[in-house]
Amino acid sequence: MPDGSDREREIRELAWRLWRDAGSPDGREEEFWYAAEAELRTREDRSSDADDGSFPASDPRSDTGIMGPGR
Repeated sequence: MPDGSDREREIRELAWRLWRDAGSPDGREEEFWYAAEAELRTREDRSSDADDGSFPASDPRSDTGIMGPGR
């Protein structure tokens, strides 16, 4: 996980891209900052989920011999 200054830079850069892609509307800086924070948090959550070695309930481990529907 990035330290505070790296995280703030990531948020700032993403917020700027989101703001620019939305047509650079005036007076909505906080909206884009919070959207950038949420998007980065979601990315981090997905990344940590993929790294923990667990399997979602809908995707049984292949070494269990359990096959999903239609398999």
